Amino acid sequence: MHDQIYERAKGKIQLAVYFAKEMIEELGRERALEIIGKAYQKFSNDTFPEPYLDIPMEKRFQKFREDLKVKAEQEAHLSIVEDSDRHIKVRFDRCPTYEVYADYGIPEVCQKYCDSDFEAFRHVHPKIKVTREHEIAYGDAYCDHCWTLEE
Repeated sequence: MHDQIYERAKGKIQLAVYFAKEMIEELGRERALEIIGKAYQKFSNDTFPEPYLDIPMEKRFQKFREDLKVKAEQEAHLSIVEDSDRHIKVRFDRCPTYEVYADYGIPEVCQKYCDSDFEAFRHVHPKIKVTREHEIAYGDAYCDHCWTLEE
């Protein structure tokens, strides 16, 4: 039996899981993952900026940082590691999205989801740079996401 965090993630991505499994079966793993990666990139590019569209560009990074801090207070598996006016780094001690994909036997699909972050955050603000040294989807014990507002 899974916890509420897992079940919430499963509810959000279950249709994507079934599409991914069918595509892998019909198209082969390599071609399916290529298409899934493109789809996740388009999805992320469109959805990541949505909460910030009505906020002036010069205030978006600050709002994004504030949103992350609120999220960290609500989710035990997320913590703020570093924070300054132009930089914020967080640590995720679990990834429910990865857990769901792994349980369905397709953990590499979560990698495509995660990979979309690098480009997508440029749609929130063109000077946001995303870096990571660790990712659960790539076999690490935790994820460390770092967002920097470049000069």
